[in-house]
Amino acid sequence: MDALRCQTVAGVLKELTMFAMAYNLVRLAMHVSAWLQGVAPERISFLDALRWLCAENSAKSLANLKVNPERPGRYEPRVRKRRPKQFPLMKKPRQQLQQEFFHKQLTA
Repeated sequence: MDALRCQTVAGVLKELTMFAMAYNLVRLAMHVSAWLQGVAPERISFLDALRWLCAENSAKSLANLKVNPERPGRYEPRVRKRRPKQFPLMKKPRQQLQQEFFHKQLTA
């Protein structure tokens, strides 16, 4: 969800709705697995639940999703790991940028 690909308001709303539906489906799988295993839903691996949902023929039962160890007092601050890209955004048509680049190469 780093960048939405749709260009219309209706398309963006559909895209956000689909992301929300997929997220809630994974969370539902986590809750069912937690209930079957008798643990808190926060301890079920989100990635494991996502992979279980994406598998065509899941040989692994929902009750066998990975349970993360309990770690009391653990706090991880939310920070951005990825740095902004070092290149500027493309604000002109590609062909125009190529011509400007070629012109700079000839004059340099």
